[in-house]
Amino acid sequence: MDKDTTINHYMQVKSTLEHHVNNLEKLIIASGKMLEGNSFYIHETLIREESLLPKQLNTFWTGLQAKKRICEIGFNAGHSTLLMLAGRDTTPIEFTIFDIGHHAYTQPCLDYMKEAFPHVTFEYIEGDSTTKLPNWTSKNMDRMWSYDVVHIDGGHSEHCVKNDMKNAIRLLAPGGYLIVDDTNIPYISNFVEIYLQLGQFTEVDVCVTPTYPHRILQKVVNV
Repeated sequence: MDKDTTINHYMQVKSTLEHHVNNLEKLIIASGKMLEGNSFYIHETLIREESLLPKQLNTFWTGLQAKKRICEIGFNAGHSTLLMLAGRDTTPIEFTIFDIGHHAYTQPCLDYMKEAFPHVTFEYIEGDSTTKLPNWTSKNMDRMWSYDVVHIDGGHSEHCVKNDMKNAIRLLAPGGYLIVDDTNIPYISNFVEIYLQLGQFTEVDVCVTPTYPHRILQKVVNV
């Protein structure tokens, strides 16, 4: 990751990004529900946290690496999706989303993203990823090993993360990037270490994320 180039690019689109974040915030407020923590806000608040900037930069950079397909496991209100799309041009791209669908603001925010990025083909699969993701992959074998980026930020139980990672690596093309969120949780970080030790991935040198940390891996073999 070229951090200086990423920061410069991010600053170029910051006003547009801010416009979208403000519009998403209006939809969240209109839903009457508390916002789950994400790459801009502290959990269950609408307080934007400055220490989340490194996380924003990393997610933004990862989105720029995608050529054809991105998958996100855990959409919430769409802030990571926004970051991965904000710096790109209007080259068509496929974006597959898995989300539990428990939040009243999720669908309105997804509808907003579809309108804001008409060149993106969104596919939304709602439900528990531990069943929905393997069911979907069994019906879409032609898309295995074809995703440039997969972002794992769904359920945080050990069972859920283990299954999401197992299924996610089947989606990733060699050279693709895996973002694993909330690696401050020991067993999530341990799963990352297992894949690194197996030689399936290398870790990318990205900005240090002090708040809601994540780790980014690059797939080196097809597994």
